[in-house]
Amino acid sequence: MAIFVSLGVYSQKGADGIINGSSNRRVAMEKLVGSVGGKLIDYHITRGKYDFVMITEVDSFEAMAACALKAKAAGTLSEAITLESVDLDKVRDMGNKVDFSPPTV
Repeated sequence: MAIFVSLGVYSQKGADGIINGSSNRRVAMEKLVGSVGGKLIDYHITRGKYDFVMITEVDSFEAMAACALKAKAAGTLSEAITLESVDLDKVRDMGNKVDFSPPTV
C-alpha cells in the first residue's frame, strides 16, 4: 500500500457543516478511506491556505482520487491536492540510471 498526503479546502457548504454541525470529521474520514480499502493514519484541521491535512495508506492513487471526487460531488470540498509519498532510495536508484544530455548552445 502507498502513503498519501491530502490537503483540502472546504467549500462554503463544507465550512458551514464544520461550524454548525456536530459530526466527527476524523471518524468520517476513517469511513471514507476505509470504503476504498485504505487506512486513515492522521487527520488535522489546519490554519492557513488549506483547511485540513490527511495522511492515508491506500492501494492506489485512483482510490484517493475517487474519495476526493466524491467529496467534491457532495459539494463539501472545493479543492483537493493529493501527494503520493515515494521511497527516496528507489528514486536515487532510478536517478542513477537516467541517461540525460542537457541542451547545448
